[in-house]
Amino acid sequence: MIHLLAPTDFSTASRAGIRLAIQWSRQQPTKILFVHVLHIPRLTKWSDLQYKAFAAAERSRCEKELDRFVGDIYKKLDLAADNYVNLVLEGISPDLVIAEYCRRHPEIDFICMGTRGAGMVKKIFGTYTGNLITHAEIPVIAVQDHYRTKPVRRILYATDLAHYEEELERVVAIARPLQAAIDVLHFLQPGEIAPNAAVMEKVYKKELGYGLHFIFKSVDPSRSMVYNLEEEIDRRQPSLVVMFTDKERTLFDKLFSPSKAERIGMELTIPLMVFGKADRIHVPA
Repeated sequence: MIHLLAPTDFSTASRAGIRLAIQWSRQQPTKILFVHVLHIPRLTKWSDLQYKAFAAAERSRCEKELDRFVGDIYKKLDLAADNYVNLVLEGISPDLVIAEYCRRHPEIDFICMGTRGAGMVKKIFGTYTGNLITHAEIPVIAVQDHYRTKPVRRILYATDLAHYEEELERVVAIARPLQAAIDVLHFLQPGEIAPNAAVMEKVYKKELGYGLHFIFKSVDPSRSMVYNLEEEIDRRQPSLVVMFTDKERTLFDKLFSPSKAERIGMELTIPLMVFGKADRIHVPA
């Protein structure tokens, strides 16, 4: 059984992340933890007793709202509401609270959260989703707010081929219990010679015990990676895009030159799962 954490702020965007989490649980035994991060302000004139009473009332109100919010989604999907837990955490910054909670609970395998996308300022200084992609020690699935529930049947793994053998093991570990097909996509750089796809498919089917479809694509370098990737997504119609990003970048790079995976996570029309190359992540089979 996998453990999947789905944050919610009671918005339409967070409903999208919850729907994907629920769909995942329909294809693979999954325990879902629906989490809301609550910030409880304190007025300076309050006594400790007054603040404790206010905080208790706020937690109770939020717990009831979370129960109603999640229950309503299950009801609209016409599904039994089972095998999940609702949890209200306290803190100022949801991304930091969730990342810390996951560090203290190593049984959690993935974070699955909705996103509305972001404007230019937020793209530079970060969003909750982008910050979790950068800082969380487990894979993060970013789900766009227009996502509609459907089975995960095809995974598109976009790779620069730098560490693809190790990464393929993780992708296969995700795809196998879902019985999902895997397309391995690499965009060829000018002058780069494409490997023999048929040979690679034969080799890795024997090594990993799972069928793969390798795609080596020449693209127009004047077009952005997002454009090229969106074009392939339109052509192949995957259920999930998987990428790996390097989390060992400087603060300057993180602020002013976000990784390709972070930018794409705000723009793609398909759910995006991001692994950190620097992490040692256990992905359950």
